[in-house]
Amino acid sequence: MEAQGEKLLQRLVDEEQQQLAKVEEAKREAARLIEEAQRKAAEIREQAAARADSAARERRLEAEQGSEAERQEVLERAGREVAEAEAGAQGRRDAAVKRVLEQVLS
Repeated sequence: MEAQGEKLLQRLVDEEQQQLAKVEEAKREAARLIEEAQRKAAEIREQAAARADSAARERRLEAEQGSEAERQEVLERAGREVAEAEAGAQGRRDAAVKRVLEQVLS
């Protein structure tokens, strides 16, 4: 009976060691999975940051282009207004010169 008890005890010890080995393997696998998940999360964060930077650059460029187009429009409008004012002033100047000459000559 004592031999059977010893065998049973040895089987229990062996089984416990096997279970401990499985637990240790599961811990290593869990650590590996966590490390892999952290690496993938870091890659995703980097990709998201790169996309955000790219989108910000695009928006900034669009805004700059829009501002440049608006600036050009304002300059063109101002140029037209100046030309119109100069033309009006030239017409009034010509009329004034004509009146002065008419008064001097009459």
